[in-house]
Amino acid sequence: MSRNRWPSHGIDVTSRHRHITEVFETMAQDLGPFVDDRMRTYFSDESSWLDAAANRMGRPTEHGTTDPLFQLLVLQRFWGPVFAEHYGKDLRPLIKKLVIARNQWAHFSLPEDLESLDEYVLAAERIVAPVSPEGAVKLRDLRTQLRTEVMSVQSAGSAPDPQAITETDQADTEEANALAEQLADTERVFGELQDKYSLIESELEESQQSVHLKQLKLHSIERELVEISGKSDALELHLAQERSSRDRIEWLFVGFIAVLLVVMVFMS
Repeated sequence: MSRNRWPSHGIDVTSRHRHITEVFETMAQDLGPFVDDRMRTYFSDESSWLDAAANRMGRPTEHGTTDPLFQLLVLQRFWGPVFAEHYGKDLRPLIKKLVIARNQWAHFSLPEDLESLDEYVLAAERIVAPVSPEGAVKLRDLRTQLRTEVMSVQSAGSAPDPQAITETDQADTEEANALAEQLADTERVFGELQDKYSLIESELEESQQSVHLKQLKLHSIERELVEISGKSDALELHLAQERSSRDRIEWLFVGFIAVLLVVMVFMS
């Protein structure tokens, strides 16, 4: 990309710092929930993913998911296992660029080169776009504000360079097209995820119905077993009563025979 879109002089250090502050605050607000959700899943066995990630990186958690530098370092450190499937490969170098910008911002040493500032804002916009299209729109508005202030400074100092303006418009168009393609890819991936979710939801519903039917059959079998057990107990009681009655009859018969024998002995 050309480095001559704007002249080297630009807005003062306070204005530069203010613009980039708004960029990082907007970026952190949109990245926070996304990073928290992905990292919480990755460190599901840990009581705190913040502490686990900080230990891996050898640095304090600082402000956790609200701190843009910590977010960027987490994206950089855990890109492969956690974030690579969500972001394209072309976005990974932007993380390093934003880490550099964050360090420059912290030391009030942001470059006077206004194109570098614009690239920082564009990098944040492209990182946020797959996560929050609304956040990307906010960052694009911040880029517009930055350019407006730059053009004001240029107008106050000298007449704008038509060639520079043309190059700027052309670059803006290319960046807008790239962002539109990225958003289209994001929507496509989101649609595929929705389809997969619907399929999984349908399979889960069928599985739940199958489990419910099996439970009903199991309850039915349990009731039948209870009924059989009750009938078995009743039959066993009846048999016991029959055996007791038979034993009494047998003893009575034996007694009768004995008495008959005794009578016959006396009569003889």
